Amino acid sequence: MPNSDHSDLELLNRILYNDEKAFNLLFERHWLRVYAVSFRYVKDEELALEISHDIFLNIWNKRHSLNISSFRSYVVTSASYHGIRKNQQKKAVPLKYVESYEAEGDGLMTDHPSVANAGDEKMLIAELDQKVKISLEELPLRCREIYLLSRQDHLSIAEIAEKLGISKRTVENQLTIALKHLRAMLKYTGMLFF
Repeated sequence: MPNSDHSDLELLNRILYNDEKAFNLLFERHWLRVYAVSFRYVKDEELALEISHDIFLNIWNKRHSLNISSFRSYVVTSASYHGIRKNQQKKAVPLKYVESYEAEGDGLMTDHPSVANAGDEKMLIAELDQKVKISLEELPLRCREIYLLSRQDHLSIAEIAEKLGISKRTVENQLTIALKHLRAMLKYTGMLFF
């Protein structure tokens, strides 16, 4: 049974044999550092938390194929990479669908403000909302409740834990489960583009 005296490498070797306790020890030992690095880039608590959970979730899911020599360096580098990537995504200029441009004079396009096809956007948003609602119904009641408190009511992890009388760790775990479930649904339906 692993304990906090084990090195990162020993714990990492144990998770290759599906040892969840070893994984939890690694998570508890490093998640705050990963969160801090992520937050430094994205300047958003929820997004930094999501990045942190995604990194650890990926480690668990890919534990049999990863070759990590320094766990701390690996998670800090991952947090930096994901933080930079999310920052770039936030700064990216969105492309808008335009039905047609009017040509002027010599037939060259001139600077017209781009016009989004609002009908298509509304249909896609409505379709996505419906898929998310259906997917949320598949979650256990407590998991769904925690997700909705986080995303709809915009409560922090600490506020959710206090409101429901549960630990912050339980809230974090349930949010991770909900996000993983939603990502799988979006990926399966072809609506996940990143």
